[in-house]
Amino acid sequence: MYDTIIIKSPEINSETVQKILQFCRIYEGIDIYTGEVLYHFTSGELQGSFDYRIRIKVDNTEWIKEDSITPQRVETYWHVVVECSLHKLLMNHNCYGGPNDIKKSIAYLVTFLEKVMQVELPKYEDWEVKRVDVAKIYYLHDKNICKKIMQNLRNCYYTRRKPHIYDTTVFFPGSTTSIKIYWKGPEYEKHDYKRLKKYILREVDKTWNKDDCDLIQHKLAIQFKHFDNVLEKAYKIIRYECEIKIRKLKEVFEHERVLVKYLRDDILHSIAEHELLKIMKEDDKMEIVRRSDLVLERLHQVYGMNQANALYSTWTKLVQFGEQRTKETLSRATFYRHKKQLIDAGVSWVCTLANLKHLSIVPDDFSFTSDRYVLNDVDPEVIAKLETVA
Repeated sequence: MYDTIIIKSPEINSETVQKILQFCRIYEGIDIYTGEVLYHFTSGELQGSFDYRIRIKVDNTEWIKEDSITPQRVETYWHVVVECSLHKLLMNHNCYGGPNDIKKSIAYLVTFLEKVMQVELPKYEDWEVKRVDVAKIYYLHDKNICKKIMQNLRNCYYTRRKPHIYDTTVFFPGSTTSIKIYWKGPEYEKHDYKRLKKYILREVDKTWNKDDCDLIQHKLAIQFKHFDNVLEKAYKIIRYECEIKIRKLKEVFEHERVLVKYLRDDILHSIAEHELLKIMKEDDKMEIVRRSDLVLERLHQVYGMNQANALYSTWTKLVQFGEQRTKETLSRATFYRHKKQLIDAGVSWVCTLANLKHLSIVPDDFSFTSDRYVLNDVDPEVIAKLETVA
């Protein structure tokens, strides 16, 4: 499913420029009958993937790298740059149930902006795409499993990228893509849930003396309960996000300017899957094993006793110390040969414990490269909204 995007419009006329400039301060709207936060605009930079606002920038300049190493800012036609979370625009949160059709989602966004700002914008197909975030949701039945998975991911490794490791997040920034895997519950509670709770309580206070205050507050209470349920479910979710940047988009779609009409859902999702494999080092050709006794048994079946024992020793180091430290204890050729043999045998060292005395609560059949625990369903509310622009 899709989350944050950045798109740039074709040329817009002077009348549209003036209307957007007048609008482009901080605005927000809320439906007092449902408590639904309809929109919140800003002209400033968004703070991160948790940011729910819509950033709008009207400009007639852009950065171009020509002969010099340093990009130069040059004057160009008037245009508008929009950045927002498609998922949050459609659902007010990005925990689950998001859109999986990129073109319909962008069409909805452009139509929404026209309606709210009361302007006519260029056709959505001709907008230039600067960034697309593709997400994958893993739903586990216990929040303690999610916590354990994040603890086990602290040794994960992406070649030539420096990881940023936190208690509930693993982040690998890059020039073509950036990868993030995180526990959704704590992030949702800290940002979206806190924001939605504040808005609903504010609306309760504002409607206290109105004639239909009982009806409004009843509906707000239902909405509050809904977001409580979302929070409970979010604590059982691990979220994988692949931020596909402009450099990668140009390379894959083979255009200097990647327009919305060139985008394909299958290609965007294949990029995200390929990036995930670079971290997880798992092959879907064989059933994945990660428990110590099953790993040794699999290696004996595939390679025989002598080779299996050598591979098991390397696997144990990978589990306990991670790829970087294990690489320092082996020759380069041996390290990469053993890694390939482990992957070919369906052996994983991610989300794994080497000691059977401390059995992991992570299910044996859990794998980031498998769809067994993936929550792919699009919410009916999202389907209905996207149908309006079909």
